Amino acid sequence: MATVLALPAELTIYTVGELRTPWLTWLGDAVATSDDAETLVADAAAVDQVDTAGVQLLLSLSAALQGQGRALHVTNPGGPLGEACAMLGVAALLFGQPAEAEA
Repeated sequence: MATVLALPAELTIYTVGELRTPWLTWLGDAVATSDDAETLVADAAAVDQVDTAGVQLLLSLSAALQGQGRALHVTNPGGPLGEACAMLGVAALLFGQPAEAEA
């Protein structure tokens, strides 16, 4: 069973400082209680505000997991998060496939 991190509605420079510590705790707990090859999941269904600081925090979380031989998969990346990641060229890193920004 995948370990899921529910992302907040606001994933911006104003919230990433508050999110870092609980996400690191989640990361430690998830790694300790999951199978070695298990992909950890971040559910982005609630995200309605995002900026580059929020995307950077997600990429950092993904890199931390990769360093432990794990993977992060972001589900429900529609709306602002999907668009931001597509515009920044990092959608494939977080979603496993390219996301297209709306014109």
